[in-house]
Amino acid sequence: MKKVLSMVAALLLCVGTQAQIVSSRSAIVKTEKQASSTQWFLRAGLNIMNFSGDGAEGADSNIGYNATFGYQKPLGSTGGYWGMEFGLGSRGFKVDDTKCMAHNIQYSPFTFGWKFAVADNVRIDPHVGVFASYDYTSKMKEDGESISWGDYADYMEVDYNHFDAGMNIGVGVWYDRFNLDLTYERGFIDAFSDADGFKTSNFMIRLGIAF
Repeated sequence: MKKVLSMVAALLLCVGTQAQIVSSRSAIVKTEKQASSTQWFLRAGLNIMNFSGDGAEGADSNIGYNATFGYQKPLGSTGGYWGMEFGLGSRGFKVDDTKCMAHNIQYSPFTFGWKFAVADNVRIDPHVGVFASYDYTSKMKEDGESISWGDYADYMEVDYNHFDAGMNIGVGVWYDRFNLDLTYERGFIDAFSDADGFKTSNFMIRLGIAF
């Protein structure tokens, strides 16, 4: 009888130990999954638009907008991440009383960044990435009259490039789920074919929230 009881006790001890190991492994896996969770966010704000290059001499800044929806996925556990964004934005400039603005669809296929903590729930977020955009409508307006960028290009006998691509670099501050982001966006494609050095130059000030 004592031998049987000893065997039962040993069996129960083995089962309990195995259950504890499985539970510990499950907790570790769960923690790893939580650490690698994707963070989705909305971000929108002010866009200080201009163009840069030899062809943009005399152009002043105009005020536009930018609004994006995207995600960030951690790269390991050091604070690094990569992400994507999709949204609506603008580019443009101003010359004297003529205000020029094009509205576009924007896509950022990848952005790399690194978040590092500086205080409780406060993180600094430097980042760099690339973007592509397509102008779906545009306007040059002066004294109540306006024409599209395409009509202006036809009048000047040049080609208007609806498509643009380039890079952006910026830094953000996160407080818990809330974000203030400052980003400079530079296009690599001239907006008008014969205007050598007429490239998108935007500075964006945006607020965001993660969920």
